[in-house]
Amino acid sequence: MNDTITADELVTTLMDYCKGYTAEVREKVGECIETVGEEALEEVKRLAPVYAGSDKGVAKGAYRRNWTYLIEKSNGNITVTVHVKGRHYRLTHLLENGHLTRNGITRTRPIPHISIANDHAQQKVLKLLEEI
Repeated sequence: MNDTITADELVTTLMDYCKGYTAEVREKVGECIETVGEEALEEVKRLAPVYAGSDKGVAKGAYRRNWTYLIEKSNGNITVTVHVKGRHYRLTHLLENGHLTRNGITRTRPIPHISIANDHAQQKVLKLLEEI
């Protein structure tokens, strides 16, 4: 039995091992990011304000119910985007930061819900990546 290998065999063996390790890490990171995206979605839904409804066809709680997320995978990159669908996208900035009322003098209080969920998601991703 010969215990020596050539330099070419060593390089090939190391490359195969690294490719396998990279694929395994990429898969674990992808699972972590998807999990954190789902958790961020639930947190935004929980923190989002509930609109009382109106006679203009906007149902009670429609803003909160219309939050969703999108997972994009391309070239080894995984992106999770949490967003509100439908016509409610216009409310996100106004609710998050507050705005002037119709009289132009008073301001509404901000209702931070997106930034809180975003900060928590970033912390969770960093924590999960350290564990990997």
